[in-house]
Amino acid sequence: MSAGTPGTLHRRTFLALAASAVVAGCNDTTQPDAAPVVAKDHGPVPSAPAPKAPAPTTQAKPLTSRPPAPSELGVIPVLMHHRLAANVNGEYDMTPAFFRAELERLYREGYHPIRTIDLVRRDLSAVPEGKTPVVLTFDDSTPGQFALDKSGRVVPDTALGIMLAFQTRYPDFPAVGSFYLNRSPFGLSGAEVPRALRYLNDAGCELGNHTWDHPNLRHLETAEAESEIGRLAAMITAAVPAAPARTIALPLGVHPRDHRVLAAGGRGGTAYKNEGVLLVGAGPCPSPYGKSFDPMAIPRIRCSSYQGGQGNLLMDYWLDRLPRQKFVAGSNNSKVVAQG
Repeated sequence: MSAGTPGTLHRRTFLALAASAVVAGCNDTTQPDAAPVVAKDHGPVPSAPAPKAPAPTTQAKPLTSRPPAPSELGVIPVLMHHRLAANVNGEYDMTPAFFRAELERLYREGYHPIRTIDLVRRDLSAVPEGKTPVVLTFDDSTPGQFALDKSGRVVPDTALGIMLAFQTRYPDFPAVGSFYLNRSPFGLSGAEVPRALRYLNDAGCELGNHTWDHPNLRHLETAEAESEIGRLAAMITAAVPAAPARTIALPLGVHPRDHRVLAAGGRGGTAYKNEGVLLVGAGPCPSPYGKSFDPMAIPRIRCSSYQGGQGNLLMDYWLDRLPRQKFVAGSNNSKVVAQG
């Protein structure tokens, strides 16, 4: 399309304007499922741009039908994972087999993984034409998400191990995710911590902030909240100075009393800045090119295999409903395609 064609918007103009304002928003919730958030954008930013668990399969085939028309104001799933374990004991747990099946479905239905920071910065240039971005996020840095064996190889049944194996089979589905860390990431301590964080960073994953002790931030004074965020930020910066944490996942989905604490705070070695904030629930994220996108209040979709993954508003619930609403990348990176 030409520059003056309806339905397009110059990305460079949009990004310059969007980067100038970051506004905190969305209601707090301590529940795993808040009210669904679904984008209803019908144009670019003004003046700017209870199903059954999926059965694991041995071969994921991408869609062979005609590629969908570009629609870059559609919604994007940001998927929230917690504990990966063989035994599922709660609504935030998932088995390795279930996670493998999740990747199979995402690949089959034309999704392409990116990181939270890519979404926040509106950098979707890595998403091929006809594909839909998906963000795989992992909270609490539990051992089932990432571990190295004695030889320094990723343990196969961890989240990253499963992602790397899937990427080996399907090189067009990158093993990238955003890991939101607490004080003892993946159950590690001492020199094991910076080693693990460097490994994740070198693998192309994002290291995000989930606070030092995972507190309810609303119960803390401003200085205490800054300390919780700043200490964790300092741990990441010490391990990987070139990749400081720039996004944060709210513990329990609860905002501090002063929302400004999330954007920046601390001092000296614990000073931090965040460009994006992840919520707990409970629907797809608006397009970063749409007027309802707020990088400081990004909704997520919970993933779990508890009770067969049939809980309210889980991943399958939403993926079943997204085909006509989802973001589909176009081929021209200089314009936003509002509709096919």
